[in-house]
Amino acid sequence: MENTASELQKQKNSNLSLVLILVNVSLVLIFINTGDIDEYDSSVNTAFAVWALTILLGIYAFSYHGKGYRIAKWIFAILVLLSIGYIGIFIYVTGLAHSFKN
Repeated sequence: MENTASELQKQKNSNLSLVLILVNVSLVLIFINTGDIDEYDSSVNTAFAVWALTILLGIYAFSYHGKGYRIAKWIFAILVLLSIGYIGIFIYVTGLAHSFKN
């Protein structure tokens, strides 16, 4: 009985963590779209949102242990690769922009 209550509490905490991650990412998206920003600032803010989601999902994936949370680790690994790719493309495009700035 105690094991079941412990598992139920763990599942409740896991669901609450996911809701908090979604709320935080929503707040980041609202933040990056607020104010008078140009195209460069918008891309920097989008990169910030991608890394915020990756870090929060990584914390979630490695906080909970068990077979049920293995999918979160796979999603985190995919997000890390996408984040690295996005940041790499962002740095490449920024370098190209600076090379054409005479």
